[in-house]
Amino acid sequence: MSYIGYPIVGDNVYGNGKNEFGIVGQMLHAKVLGFNHPTTNQYMKWEINLPKEFEDIIKLLKEREK
Repeated sequence: MSYIGYPIVGDNVYGNGKNEFGIVGQMLHAKVLGFNHPTTNQYMKWEINLPKEFEDIIKLLKEREK
């Protein structure tokens, strides 16, 4: 992501070297995960909203764009 100009917040290796939000770990989140069960072949799916701290930082970043 850093290569294309969008470093991941909290990524100490490939990020931009800043951690202005005090994030521990990378801000990565899968909204939806799904796969076919290896035994039953039944499709299984889980979906979850963003964690609150992600939403808060996204809101801050959007406000900065204005």
